[in-house]
Amino acid sequence: MDYVILFISVLMLALNFAVTKLYQKKCGASPYPALRFNVFLGLFSSFIFFALSGFKIEVTIFSAIMAPLLAALVVSYILIGFYIMEKETVAIYTIFLMTGGMIVPYIWGLLFLNETFSILRTVGLIVIACGVFVAHSSNSRISYKTVLLCILVFLLNGFVSVVSKEHQISSASIPTTHFMTLNSLAKTFLSALALVFVKKNQTSTVKLSWPLIAIIFAAALFSGVSSMLQLIGAKNLPATVLYPIISGGAIIFTAFAGRIFFKEKITMRLACGIILCFIGTLTFL
Repeated sequence: MDYVILFISVLMLALNFAVTKLYQKKCGASPYPALRFNVFLGLFSSFIFFALSGFKIEVTIFSAIMAPLLAALVVSYILIGFYIMEKETVAIYTIFLMTGGMIVPYIWGLLFLNETFSILRTVGLIVIACGVFVAHSSNSRISYKTVLLCILVFLLNGFVSVVSKEHQISSASIPTTHFMTLNSLAKTFLSALALVFVKKNQTSTVKLSWPLIAIIFAAALFSGVSSMLQLIGAKNLPATVLYPIISGGAIIFTAFAGRIFFKEKITMRLACGIILCFIGTLTFL
């Protein structure tokens, strides 16, 4: 059942990719529209999870710390990503983001959560990392400053997974929908705060319309369900299994989502990356 939950979670990630890309096509990918997207995404998500919680919320000191910490990590790598994607390709950013999201919690689980080491799964992790690299690699050379920022993105997204896992296994945790409400509110606040600083330099002139609002609401629904299911999975599955499956599955499903919804070509390089991710993911099942 836990693996079924993960499958649905990854599927929701792919649908979230589709609607997010649709928003980017209409508004651009500069910091202003991206942060505006996250402000409304957080608002819609907080309402959805507050409703799922029966319009009540339970808060502990531990959760009140972990929810904004998780939001701060996410907003931080998004802002750094703006700079990286301005100087380099989206592919470079994606490589470090996704590999960090699975390697850091994998190592954390082995070192601090007493999770079982498996040679087969370790090989699978390396295969998935190679798949991510093959799928998103390019021939461009990047500066040392950008490399350092990419390493920071690697660590930030890695600790997003770590914080999520640590909250879910703690005795001081709150119900998943309550935690998602807190996290969404914190993400809204931090994105709005960042929006104030980038508004002066905003390049997007696209105003919000009802179709755009509907797109953001759909993204909130898909990303919210995906995050909630990942948190549910984190209660039962070890980090050494959970996050490699999510990362490997995300590569596979988002590639097919791009093909289905946007007619994006699956190149030979991307196909090889998908096959590697699929093979690596199988070692965790």
